[in-house]
Amino acid sequence: MPDNRKDKTGGRKPGSGRPKGAKNINSMASVRKLEELSFDPIEQMVSKYNHIEVALTDGSVRVGSGAYAQLLATQGTLINNLMQYGYKKVPEKIEQEITSVTPMAIKLTLPTKKKDAKDGS
Repeated sequence: MPDNRKDKTGGRKPGSGRPKGAKNINSMASVRKLEELSFDPIEQMVSKYNHIEVALTDGSVRVGSGAYAQLLATQGTLINNLMQYGYKKVPEKIEQEITSVTPMAIKLTLPTKKKDAKDGS
């Protein structure tokens, strides 16, 4: 938005600040550290998912046990965490009920003099 003031000492300056989409220093340092350690979080999540899938299907964990339920919950968490890398988040839909309201008309009338005379007023 152009600034028409003569004194341009305050406020946001054009081109100032971090460009959109640029990562901050902490994010870049984290990425470098993961690269140094040869650690890929996505790869590890997929690996854990596969280990759980094997444990659930090979019969080593009894169906109905607490461990089985915990493995299923962990597997679901891994799926949810991995979804953000494959798909954009779907915005929450807000359902709105739209009803058409018809206007109500109120007609006010004053009593006529003939009616006043009959009432005895």
